[in-house]
Amino acid sequence: MIDIGTRSKKLLYKGVISLLFLVSFMAHSQFYHGIELGANMNNADFMVGESTEPSNAFGFHVGYLAERDLSDNLFLRLGFNFTRREFNAISRRGINTLEEKWGIDAVEIPVSLGYYLNWNRRNFQFFVDAGINLGYNNRAFTKNDEETIRLDIGSDADVNRFSFGANVGAGLLIKKRMKVRLNYYNSLSNIITTEGNIWKNKTIGISLNYFLKERQLVY
Repeated sequence: MIDIGTRSKKLLYKGVISLLFLVSFMAHSQFYHGIELGANMNNADFMVGESTEPSNAFGFHVGYLAERDLSDNLFLRLGFNFTRREFNAISRRGINTLEEKWGIDAVEIPVSLGYYLNWNRRNFQFFVDAGINLGYNNRAFTKNDEETIRLDIGSDADVNRFSFGANVGAGLLIKKRMKVRLNYYNSLSNIITTEGNIWKNKTIGISLNYFLKERQLVY
């Protein structure tokens, strides 16, 4: 077994420290908050034992989000989501072939910096954003027609407890209260701990964000 490595741990710790700073900043500022609901289409860079050939499968995410306007165009986005990422794979053992599904459930904290492309008080505003995603993995599994196997999670287990990746998003703000957002996530850490194997999720997601109050210009 191997863990995520010294360099990855240092990056994760720096991310947590930065996140605590951002939470403190947003808590002492006027911000907008609400709920997020979405669907994921997930794939992966993947090879675990005899299991290979990953293909797309669907998952979901649901949670809380908060945004703080830094200027008329610039904003900071912080989320707290429960996410399920799944994909299909093929296991070849001799002449036998099994279709499998692999998946992971995680509590994730995405942090992004965003920009409105045409902020001018109109009811429809396009935006883009990009940032990092910190994950706490709490369930991992693989299943086929015969059985479901739950994978152990931890530093000396099958799957790493923590993961992180990069997010890029774009979408439309509607009537200053609702967002439709398309997001791409690329894992920067290997979830699986066994040497020589790889599991890095790649996810396209679409979500609906609803804020509890209308956004206003702050400058």
